Amino acid sequence: MIAASSLGVWAFWIGAIAVGAALSAFFAGMETGIYVLNKIRLDLHAETGRRPARRIRALLARPNNLLAVLLIGVNLSGYFTALAASNMFFLAGFGHKTEWMSILVATPVLFIFGESVPKNVFQRVAESLVYRFSAVLGAANVLFNACGLAGLVRGFSWVLVRLARAPRRRATPLAHEGLAALVSEGHASGVLTHAQSVMADRVMRIGSVTLGDVMKPMGKVAKAPETLDRAELLELLRKHDYSRLPLLDAAGHVAGIVDVYDFLAAGDAARPAELLRPPLVLDAAMSVTDALYRMQRAKVSMVVVAAGEKHAGIATVKDIVEEIVGEIEEW
Repeated sequence: MIAASSLGVWAFWIGAIAVGAALSAFFAGMETGIYVLNKIRLDLHAETGRRPARRIRALLARPNNLLAVLLIGVNLSGYFTALAASNMFFLAGFGHKTEWMSILVATPVLFIFGESVPKNVFQRVAESLVYRFSAVLGAANVLFNACGLAGLVRGFSWVLVRLARAPRRRATPLAHEGLAALVSEGHASGVLTHAQSVMADRVMRIGSVTLGDVMKPMGKVAKAPETLDRAELLELLRKHDYSRLPLLDAAGHVAGIVDVYDFLAAGDAARPAELLRPPLVLDAAMSVTDALYRMQRAKVSMVVVAAGEKHAGIATVKDIVEEIVGEIEEW
């Protein structure tokens, strides 16, 4: 038996405990770090050719295998630490007290330095540490798969799932809240600019926006009666900078849209009423996405918005686009 005073024995087994705790800290920290890692930034780094990012993304492509590797690493390092503590006290002459002494040493060491501290550290600086230690995790993946441990854990898990007859979850598209969370995460991490995040949020909300929300009420629209002559229309055009003008009939409904360029090119003999294009009339409750599709099919850039039997306002492609990109000074 080696005497308790033997410094070499104590140094060796203390070193073994430290190695076991360090390995436990690594695997526990990587488990948390990969969980909180910004996946949007990971994809961007991987696409730009960064090897650590590509290595992590490859591991994440097989989540069951990655989980098995991390669990094996945490458990093996814990067992190694406990074994080292037991051998240290046994060879140092503690006899039947060895078990209690190893518990008193290994438990706090693993709990504090092998679990709690590294998990907190990796959670705070995952963007740095996960990439820095990706090669070590890659090596552990190769080792545990080569010796069959990872395959054994995956196979055992598969058998348990089959025996439990767990229903297969169907993949569902992300709801608005999930997409909004991704946009917020991208903005917070610097992947998206403020303007990009605002635009993305508007795109996600565009489905609930109607023509009634974006139209210009008829009372604020530059318009004219369909009976006006060329001189009157020219005078009106001098006051407004529009390329299209709605002309109203006697009932106050839009009789048609006159294109200013067609009017100017038609010559002095042409009357505005002769150049009218039939208006595309859409309901105020129609979503702007459906309206934009109808406008594209009809090849028009201006529509009349109707509320019941009444022509309530005018909407243009510019009005719809501004719901996504914001105010446009010139169109």
